[in-house]
Parts: sequence; C-alpha cells; structure tokens
Amino acid sequence: MKLFNYIKNNIKGYSNWKRYSIKAKLLTIFIIISIIPIIFSQVFLYKLSQHYLEKKITSLTDRNLFYVKTNIETDMNYYKDTLYRITVDNDCLGLENMFNNGDEFEKAASINKIRDIFGSYSYSRSQIRAITFVGKDGRNVYYDKSNQGINNRVWNAYSDSSKAEIYSKILNSNTPVILPTTANSYIGGKSEYMFHMGLKVRDIRTKEEVGIIIMSFDEQVLSDVCNVNMDKKSSSEDKINMCSVVIDDEGRVISFKDKRYIGTFVKDYTSKEISDKDSYETLNELVYSIPNFTNRNISVSSISIESVGWKVINIVDKDNLFYEVNLLRNLTLALLAVIVIIVMGVIIIFSNKFYESVKIIVSGMKKAKKGNFNVKIELDTEDELAFIGEEFNEMLSTINILVEDIKKQSNYIIEISNKRREAEIKAIVAQINPHFLYNTLDCINWMAIKNENYEVSDTIGNFAQILRYSIGDINKEVTICDEVEWLKKYVYLQQIRFNNSFELDLNVSEEILRCRIHKLILQPLIENSIIHGFKGHNDGGILKVNINKFQNNFIKIIVGDNGNGISEEELERIIKNIKLGKDEDENIGLKNVYDRIKIYYGDNAEINIESFEGEGTIITLLISLQF
Repeated sequence: MKLFNYIKNNIKGYSNWKRYSIKAKLLTIFIIISIIPIIFSQVFLYKLSQHYLEKKITSLTDRNLFYVKTNIETDMNYYKDTLYRITVDNDCLGLENMFNNGDEFEKAASINKIRDIFGSYSYSRSQIRAITFVGKDGRNVYYDKSNQGINNRVWNAYSDSSKAEIYSKILNSNTPVILPTTANSYIGGKSEYMFHMGLKVRDIRTKEEVGIIIMSFDEQVLSDVCNVNMDKKSSSEDKINMCSVVIDDEGRVISFKDKRYIGTFVKDYTSKEISDKDSYETLNELVYSIPNFTNRNISVSSISIESVGWKVINIVDKDNLFYEVNLLRNLTLALLAVIVIIVMGVIIIFSNKFYESVKIIVSGMKKAKKGNFNVKIELDTEDELAFIGEEFNEMLSTINILVEDIKKQSNYIIEISNKRREAEIKAIVAQINPHFLYNTLDCINWMAIKNENYEVSDTIGNFAQILRYSIGDINKEVTICDEVEWLKKYVYLQQIRFNNSFELDLNVSEEILRCRIHKLILQPLIENSIIHGFKGHNDGGILKVNINKFQNNFIKIIVGDNGNGISEEELERIIKNIKLGKDEDENIGLKNVYDRIKIYYGDNAEINIESFEGEGTIITLLISLQF
C-alpha cells in the first residue's frame, strides 16, 4: 500500500505542469506542437501512399491475372482442338486400329507411321512435347521430341494403378481431361516437368472405343505465361519480387516457380490449416518456403479458369514493392531526428540564458517580499526581461515613496476616523426623529379614543402602521401575507382620502401566502391606479388585485382598474422611457418597480402593461417564486 501511494504521489507530482521549469516547458511545448504533429503527419502520409500504391498494384495484378487467364484459355483451346483433330484423323484412326488388332508385323509398321503423324502434330506448336496413344490392351505408342528411345517416359512415369485410373477416367469422359503435372526423367539425369491432356479415341463408323490419346506439354509454358512480367533482363533494383502458382480443382500444384512443389497439394490457399495428408501444404507455407519470400510481407490474389478447372494465384512481395517508400520514410524520420536534436540544443542554450535572467528577477522579488525595498535588479540584456527588471526597480521606488507618504498621512487618517465616528453618532441621534413621530401619532390616537372619535383613531392607527412599515429597510424581503395586510391598510386610507370613490377586489391564493417578496413592490402600482386611473371619478371605481402561482416557478401579480386608461401612443412612450431609464414625475412609480425587479430578480422577472383609453389599465407582474 505504501509503495502504491508512493508511486501515485510521484505520478501526481510529475503530472503537475506548474512545477516544471521554463526550460522543461519549452521543450515539452516544442515536442507537442512540432514533433508529434510531424510524426503523425508522416505516418498518415506513409499509410495513405501505401494504400493508394496497394490499390494500383492490386489493379495491375488483377489485370495481369486476367491476361494470364486469357492466354492460358487460348492455348488450352488450341491444344483441345489439336487433340480433337488427332482423334478424328482417319489415317491415324486406321493405324490405331491396326496397332490394336493387327499381327506383329502390322503393329510394328503402324507404330512408325503413328509416330510420324504424332510428330507432324507436335511440331505444329513448340509447346507440345509428346503425344502418346494407349490401346485397349494397355500397349502404347508415342512420339517425344526429346526422347526417341524405346521407353515412354510420359506413360511409364505412372504406376500400374495410376495408369488404370487415368485410362478409365479419360475413357469415361466425352471432353478432354486435364492431367496433373509430372516430373519425367530427362537426358543427363535431370527432370522435365510436363502437364498432360487426354481424350478417348472412338471409331466413328463402328462407335467402338479404340483407346486414349495423351498430349503432353512443357510446364514451362505455364510458368512463362504466369510470370510474363518477371523480365530477366531487368536490373535487380527494378525487378518486382513476385511469382504465380497454378493449382487444379483438387488443390494440386500444376505450375510453380519452385519445381520441388509441383504435384504437392494446397487444400485451401486462404486457410492456414494443414491437411491430414503429409503431402498437403498451405499456400503460405509453400510461398514462405521460397527463399525470396521468407519472412516477407506478401499479398496474395487469384483468378479461376473455369474451362480447365484451374486457379492462378499471384504472390507479390510487399516489402520489395514498398522498398522506395520505406526508404523515403526512414530518411524523413532520420532527417527529422537530426532537426529535432539541433532545435532542442538551441532551445536548451536559449533557455539557459533566459533562466539566468529569471533567477535574478526572482531573487530580487524574494528580497522585496522580506521588506527590502532598496534592492535593484540589473541585467546585461535588452529584451523583455530587462524591461521587467527596470519596471520592478521603478515599482520599488514608487513603493518607497508611498510608504513615506503613508507615514506622513497617518495623523490625517486618524483625524478622518474621528470625524467619521462623530458622523455615526449624529446618525444614531437622527434616528430618534421617526420614533418621535410614531409617539406623537400614538398620543393623537389616544386623544381620539378618549373623545370617542373611533374613525379618526382607526385612520391614525393605520397610518402609523403604514409609516412604520414604509420607513423600514426597503430592500427587506417579507411574506406575501405581510405585504397584503399592509396593502389593505394603505387602500383603506386612500378610500377615506377619495371619499370611497372606488372599491378593492382582492384575490390572493392561500398556497403562496408564506412565499417571500420584496417590500413595497405593489405600492407604486396601487398608487398609480388610484391617482391616475380614478382621477375625476367620484364613484364606481374598482381596483382589482390578483396574486397567484404561475407555472409552479413564478408568482403572477395583476393590478387592474376600470379607470381612465391610457392612449396607445402615450402607453408606448411611457414603456419606452421606463426602459431607457428616463425619470418622469407621473411615471416615477412604474419606473421604480421596473428598476427594482430587474435588480432583485434579473431575468426571472417580467412586467407587462395593457391599457385602453376610457376602459382602464391592467399591469401584470411575474417574479420568481421564493420561500
């Protein structure tokens, strides 16, 4: 736990930006605003260029695969046509029947003639390496461009079981059958790889099956077509490290750059799972086994050739492809590192000189803090820090002068304090006057009671309470209940004053009686209605006051009368002058209310005036609800 707290405190301390020196802050800011954005921008540009380059390479690869597919399909169609021509050649068919059914002399004679015919067909295309006829009894006759010996290296390369399987497969198909690539012995002990195409031979007249024809082709034909872009004449710097592999529908390798893998199986070139058979290998293993692709980043794409059941897979070495891009990136990062080191060195040198000046200024401030106002800061620079030092020196000089002035004026301050105390005493004495007024009214009230003049007594009593309520702190908050009670007394006196020419219609919701409101908010509105609204009216006046809760958050106060009203032009002028703050004697009450609610309640208050000349005036006041 102690170790955790220690680590936590250290992390908290190091993360506190304020504790670092100016040098550390400058280096940090430089790294944040310069190095990090450059690194991110370089990474982004590298990834972007890599992305677009990959898209272009993918497009070129797809086009190349389509070109390969087209060439292979064209060649295979030609080979199929050649194979069909051989099987329907009457001369060849007669010789093949003689080979199957003739005596030994006829069989020997037919072999040479068949070879001559096969030779003419094979020389029609240089890629055709051998043509073999296998009869019903399993005997065969062949023509091989590179082997004129007795042993048929094409057919005899298969075991007896494979021969029977191939013979049956071709015999049961009405279309040419593509056979896997095989490694055949070659003169000098070398191996020559060939793929094969077989077709059954049937006598057109008798419909009898005569045997099968197998045409063999040099595997290098496929290799050359698939790797057409790998120009051997290109320099090693310009050559793209890529190759192609051709597999059949069973996953068997038909053609590949590394001949050792021809005939092995690739079950699924997108899967990394190895088949149970030892001879099965995934394409990734197959590709990475090539020295040029070992531990490399590669891209794999493919295209199917439906006509022959093959698939051409193209492998591109991305590391080779992006060599120049990676080189440019590394050079840019190296250059950036050099620039950063140089700039950081400049910052360190500059900050050291800057820090020395700051240390001198801080030292002078500490001395001044201890009360030494005679300290002087002297710097050998002419920059902003030197200006700060000069200003600091001038400030200390000014402080010294002010200290002296304060000492000289201390007696004057004491004298002013005494005068202020005397003024406060006089103000206390002056407060006796309102109490004298209350006491005098109280004496008059008792005199009226003594003379049994109770109406005068009630009037004086109400007036005294109104006076006491009004003279108190006008900014004080009171309950709506207290404000309403005062309002009743105030209206009572006004009714006596105006010979009961108007009546009060008061409606207050009980749920807001305990809510608080600033004193005398309603008095100017009531007085306005009585003085201006009922001017010239001897009777029939009605003063309505409604106080209710509004939308749960506001108190809605409505003061209305059925008096003289105000014209539309006059009302617009009054509202405009109130909002502009212009003082007018006849509107002083409204302006007083408007100013006070804005001070007390701000935006949580609103006043609205509606009036129709000859019909009366309605003033609506909204203030925030307070308890």
